[in-house]
Amino acid sequence: MLTTPPTVHQEAGSRPSFGLIAAAFGVVYLGYGLNFLAVKVAVETLPAFLFAGSHVLLAGLLIMAWRAGRTGSIALPSGGAGRAATAAFFLFVGGVGLVTLGEKLGLASGAAAMIKASVPLWVAVLEALRPRGEKPTWLIAGGLLLGALGVVLLVLPNITHGGSGGEALGTWVLLASALLFAIGTLLVRHRPPSSDTAGNVAWMMVLGGSYLWAIGLATGEASQVSSEDFTGPVLASFLFLLLVHSLAAFSAMNWLLRHLPATVVTTKFYVSPAIAAAAGWLVLGEVVGRAAIVGLALILGGVAVVMLGEKRRQMQPALKADDADELEG
Repeated sequence: MLTTPPTVHQEAGSRPSFGLIAAAFGVVYLGYGLNFLAVKVAVETLPAFLFAGSHVLLAGLLIMAWRAGRTGSIALPSGGAGRAATAAFFLFVGGVGLVTLGEKLGLASGAAAMIKASVPLWVAVLEALRPRGEKPTWLIAGGLLLGALGVVLLVLPNITHGGSGGEALGTWVLLASALLFAIGTLLVRHRPPSSDTAGNVAWMMVLGGSYLWAIGLATGEASQVSSEDFTGPVLASFLFLLLVHSLAAFSAMNWLLRHLPATVVTTKFYVSPAIAAAAGWLVLGEVVGRAAIVGLALILGGVAVVMLGEKRRQMQPALKADDADELEG
């Protein structure tokens, strides 16, 4: 799910109560941590792309209706539709559809969450490779190396003799998903469809959900669906992904960004994979090996170092300006 860019948080005097902030963090952590478990439960009986397309498309339509009711219009500016369509493919076909497919193929929900935790590392690498992109500092480069070691340690058992055929293929699919989602993230960062964040998300979800449905229909998934597939756990998973993951967690994340520094809010990158791994172990009996735990620790450590390096780099222009003022004085 997309989030708004970091905004300046309010002064301490107008900050909401601790209880509201804690509740919002709970929604964010659970919404982004349990979605992998919900997907795993649903794809035990339902096909990947039609299921993913359904909850993404419906969530996008609900956000679009809400936004239209508030602003009276959700039209995109000239050129915005093309940018939304392109980003939607990477974010929702790559980011959501491939996660669902990877778990359908046999990859454990906890392993999927751990691999997806590498997205910030991919974003930093792609930003460095982008024309006129920001090159990594030594600190960021160290974080990328640390995270890369974690990814290797995490996926190597699945793509060699240690994993089944489904696990191996699912692992490759999740690696592709993380890369494609990172590409979509950079597209939205540097070429957003419009200045309306909620409107952008609505359009991209509607387009992304439509892509996923088109892929599902084109690959014959409709013939794989029967009324017996819609069990209680499957319906609960769908409602969770629609109401909690796509709507409540998205809203809570953006509310938190209006009241707290982004560096605090983005702790979801560290907490959510751990919640996903724990949920998979508790509910589905998924095995979390020592290599996976160490790999996740290295990935999250690398993400932390990269984010620290980005924060320091963002502070440098301000420090240089202050130095110039002192020289002029």
